[in-house]
Amino acid sequence: MSADSRGSALRDELALHPYEVSAGDFVRFRDDANDDVVAGIVRTASFGGAQDSEEFRRGLGEEGANTLRLFAMRRTLQGRRRASLGLVSEAMDGFALLPTLGDAPWESWLKAALFVARSCTGDLEMIGERFADVASVDASARFDVALESMSRIDTLSQCRIVEVTTNYGTGFLEMLVFRNPATTGLFGAPTRLGVNQIEYEPTTNLAQLAASMADKLDATNQVVTSPIGQDQLAATSFSLTVSGSYVSTAGCLSFIADGVNEREAFTVFVAELLEDADTASLAAAASTTDGQAAVYDTRRLILFSPQPSFDEIIDDSEEHVINFEDFEVLARSALNDLASANWTLFS
Repeated sequence: MSADSRGSALRDELALHPYEVSAGDFVRFRDDANDDVVAGIVRTASFGGAQDSEEFRRGLGEEGANTLRLFAMRRTLQGRRRASLGLVSEAMDGFALLPTLGDAPWESWLKAALFVARSCTGDLEMIGERFADVASVDASARFDVALESMSRIDTLSQCRIVEVTTNYGTGFLEMLVFRNPATTGLFGAPTRLGVNQIEYEPTTNLAQLAASMADKLDATNQVVTSPIGQDQLAATSFSLTVSGSYVSTAGCLSFIADGVNEREAFTVFVAELLEDADTASLAAAASTTDGQAAVYDTRRLILFSPQPSFDEIIDDSEEHVINFEDFEVLARSALNDLASANWTLFS
C-alpha cells in the first residue's frame, strides 16, 4: 500500500472516532475508550517517518485536526496523572501530526506536555528529535522555540495551565489570555502586543465546587452540562452596582447547562470573590438582573444566568423567565459541602 493510500485510510478511520463534548472537560476528567483508538491511529501515522506523516497530515481537515489536538491534550493530562513518559510521547506525536501551525496550542498545552515529560525525567532533546521526525519543517522550527523556553519555565502555570484536584483526580485548567490591541509608537512603528492573563488563585477548592455543582445539575436529568473552564464575571451581571467591565475575583469558572426537552439553556458561574468584596450585596444585585439567580456564602458565589436569546419576541408576555428555585437548592448544598473548602482534601 502506498503512503498516500495508508494516509487516506488512517484519516478515514480517524473520522469515525470523534470525541464527545464531555471529553473536553479537564476538570471532571474521565478516561475514554476513544483515547486508545486514536492512539493506534497516531502510532501508525507517525511510525513511517516524515513521508507517511506528511501524507497523513496533508489531507487532514478541521474535524480531524480537532480530534488529534484533543487527543494530545488528553494524553498530556493522563501522562501527568500516571507519571507516564510514554503517554506524553503519544501526546507529542499527536501535536506533531497537526496540519498547520495554528492548530497546535504552542504556548499552553504543548509546553505543558514538555513540562510533564521533564517531570517524568524525559530527555527533552530526544523528544525534540522525535518531534522533528514526525512534524512539518515549519512546525519543527516552532517547536524549537517552545523547547528553548523550557529553560525559563519552573511551574505549570507558566505554561498557562493550572493544576487542580477534585474527586475526579488531577485536572487541568487552561488560563484565559487576551492580547491587547496593537498600538502605534513613535515614528508610526507598531508596538509589541501586550498579553493580559487572567489569574486563578482561589483560597478554596473552587474546581471541586464547580464539579460538584455540574454533577448535581446533570443528576436532575433536566440539563446536560458542558466542560468546565475559566471565566470572568461581567459587571453587567450585577446591574449598576459594579464599575468597570468585570468583577475582580480570586478565581472564576463556568459551564453551560443545556436544557433537555425544550428547557432553556443557562450559564453557571462559580466564583470566589476577593476578601474585601461585599458578597451579599453582589448576590442580591445579580438576582435582580435579567432573570438571573445567585447563591453565596462568605466569599463564594454561584450565579445562574440565562443564555441570550436571538429569537424575536413579538410580545413581552412571550418572554419566558427560567425558574431557578430547584437549582438554587442544589447550589446551597454544593456550597455546604466541605469537600470544596479545602485544597488538599483530594491530594
